[in-house]
Amino acid sequence: MIQDSGKVNPKDLDSKYAYIQVTHVIPFFDEKELQERKTEFERSHNIRRFMFEMPFTQTGKRQGGVEEQCKRRTILTAIHCFPYVKKRIPVMYQHHTDLNPIEVAIDEMSKKVAELRQLCSSAEVDMIKLQLKLQGSVSVQVNAGPLAYARAFLDDTNTKRYPDNKVKLLKEVFRQFVEACGQALAVNERLIKEDQLEYQEEMKANYREMTKELSEIMHEQVSTLG
Repeated sequence: MIQDSGKVNPKDLDSKYAYIQVTHVIPFFDEKELQERKTEFERSHNIRRFMFEMPFTQTGKRQGGVEEQCKRRTILTAIHCFPYVKKRIPVMYQHHTDLNPIEVAIDEMSKKVAELRQLCSSAEVDMIKLQLKLQGSVSVQVNAGPLAYARAFLDDTNTKRYPDNKVKLLKEVFRQFVEACGQALAVNERLIKEDQLEYQEEMKANYREMTKELSEIMHEQVSTLG
C-alpha cells in the first residue's frame, strides 16, 4: 500500500499491512563535487547520495508563511552508485538536518543564485528556462518571491529576532542574487529577438522595482543595472 507520508497519521496505520513510503529524490552534491561535476552527464552518473526535503512548521502544519516555514532535509547514501545493474539499491546511511525559517530563506535564495548562474554560463543558453527563472526572480508580489524573504528577515523590525550571522549571510546571498539577476537580464537581452524587446523592458522594470525596495530594506544600493 502506497501513501503520501505527509498526509498519514502513524496512529491510523493498520498493523496487518506493510506500508511503503514513495518519495521523490534528487542527486545531492557538496560544493567540491559541484566544482568537479560540471556537465549534466557528470551530474547524472556515478551517484550514491540523494536528497529529499519535507516542509513543516512548529505548529504542526506542513505549510506556513515564510517567517514560520521550516524544512527537514534528508540525505540518503546508497550502497552502490546509480546507474546500476539493479533498479533498487539499499540505503546504507541517512542523515537528517532541520532548517529553521531564516535558514530556509538562505537555502532557497542560494539555490536561485546557483540556478541563474548555471543557466547564464551554459554553452547553449536555454532561453525558456532562463526567462522562467527571471520572471520568478524579479517578482514584486507582496507575499511571493524573493522579496517575501527580505521583508520577513531583513526589515529593521524583524532582524533582531534572528542571529546576526544568519542575517549577514542572507544579506550576502541577496547581493549575489541581485548580481545574478542582472547577469541573466544581460544574457537575455543579448539573445532575444525583436518581438521580445517589450517583454525584456518589462522584466528590467520589475528588476529595478525589486532592487529599489531591497535597497531600502538593506539600507544599501544593490542594483547592478544602469
